[in-house]
Amino acid sequence: MFYNFLHKFLKIPITMRVRYDHCRAKNPELTVVFLHGIASSYATWREVLPPLTKDKDLSKIRFVALDLIGFGKSEKPDWYGYDYASYRKTLARTLKKLKIHTPIVLCGHSMGCLISIDFAANGDRLIDQLILISPPIIKGSEVAGVQDQVYAKLYGELRKHTDAKPVSVIATFVDALSSFEKRSLNTLAFRKTMDNIILNKENYNTAANLKVPMEVIHGRFDPLVIGANLKKLAERNSHFHLTETFGGHDMTGAKAKKIDKIFKDTMLRLLLQSDL
Repeated sequence: MFYNFLHKFLKIPITMRVRYDHCRAKNPELTVVFLHGIASSYATWREVLPPLTKDKDLSKIRFVALDLIGFGKSEKPDWYGYDYASYRKTLARTLKKLKIHTPIVLCGHSMGCLISIDFAANGDRLIDQLILISPPIIKGSEVAGVQDQVYAKLYGELRKHTDAKPVSVIATFVDALSSFEKRSLNTLAFRKTMDNIILNKENYNTAANLKVPMEVIHGRFDPLVIGANLKKLAERNSHFHLTETFGGHDMTGAKAKKIDKIFKDTMLRLLLQSDL
């Protein structure tokens, strides 16, 4: 009751559950915040985080992994908006609670990329760098191609038929190979984030106009991402640097190793810039 009074009626933003917070140095010089995708949790980063946190060259970096509201061990209130404005307020409140006094890198996977892009564009905290892995960016209807229309329809059907047998079978298969959590499919958070974030018509334009440096990683065999849209964004926005790698939508095997290399190169460059 008191919880609802504070957050629902007094409009005090809730915070995301911090699932991982580690730095080998007492005084970090850079903070990387990890945001997972839809129907997932911080476990998304299970192959990416360990090599980074053990790397002596990155000892001055603080690594923080969160569970988005509605997923993992974070709160799942039915009154939450599950839209960009809601996540923007929640992330800002969470960053403040973490008492971060360093430059910030937001790292997103899938839907976490979209939340990161929106926060960098519209949030009230300066973001120095984005690292985006498998961003599912669909063009708005006014400039959408056939592929965008097909993807939008497929995502929409998934949102409407999460209890259908074929979707359940696919979810079980994906659940065994990645951090995708099948139990999240039939939740309010899944349905609303699919509508408000994944299928948001402004995603492409927001990314195209963002002036924050973006390292973007795309698996060549990713069935959930339109690679052509990412290539167009790289041509249109000089801040959007695209790397294609082997793999699909997950972050395992060769793709995880490539991600870690790009992470390390990017963070060492940021640390060097801060020393100049």
